[in-house]
Amino acid sequence: MFYKTTYAGYIYAAAGLSLVFGFGEKERNDFLKTTFPLSTYRRVRAVENGLLVLPFVVFLCLKTEFLLAPGLLLAALALSLFNSGNRLSLTIPTPFFRFPFEFTIGFRKYWLLYLIAYFVAWKAIEVDNFNLGAGSLAFVCLLAMSHYALPENDYYVWMYNCTPRQFLLKKTATAWLYLSMLTLPLMVLLSIFSGTKLDFLYLVLGLGLFLIWAMILAKYSAYPREMSLPQALFLALACGFHPCLLLVLPLFYKRAIQRLNTYLQ
Repeated sequence: MFYKTTYAGYIYAAAGLSLVFGFGEKERNDFLKTTFPLSTYRRVRAVENGLLVLPFVVFLCLKTEFLLAPGLLLAALALSLFNSGNRLSLTIPTPFFRFPFEFTIGFRKYWLLYLIAYFVAWKAIEVDNFNLGAGSLAFVCLLAMSHYALPENDYYVWMYNCTPRQFLLKKTATAWLYLSMLTLPLMVLLSIFSGTKLDFLYLVLGLGLFLIWAMILAKYSAYPREMSLPQALFLALACGFHPCLLLVLPLFYKRAIQRLNTYLQ
């Protein structure tokens, strides 16, 4: 990706921060606050966020992104002071009601970021900057991936009434459908104005679909608990170095089947 677009560094930084947002959920942090003293809680959150983005920071340094790398680390540490689960009193309608719950909640929580991504893509067309548009497409994929950071109530698993393999297949198909819906406006706009680079757009989208599948397997490999810090780091490392996914995904898949056997037949 670094050979294709000058915005690759920003895309990798956004990928790291998308993982951090998942650990900033209000409910999770309320639990940590009741478990640890405030000073210890702050240190735990800072260490969590720092370790989550560490593979991305190292990779950015290897790519000589010496401004982005420390900036990403500082942003992750700063985000440890805040919760990302603040709720809006306004209920935003979504087209994702058919299959709860990840995209319904995620879209309502991050709708402003989606609007910003679409706006950036439009400006990229105005200034004839294809790389910026491709970056906005990648950002939407990473944002959708973050919707699978937290586990759902076991009722939402049990209601599928199928085998674990069928469940994972349905979850993946739903994620791919909804991600395709979110990226369709960007794909149409960018393909019209940059038709000669359509193959690269499909490459970005294909990578996004692959990574959201990896996120689903990682999520259910720890179900019903949240992903542990080592699991999250393992996934982040694999996302930063894509060939590692070929080793990581079979492990996540096998573990997810074992976890889901408790709830599905």
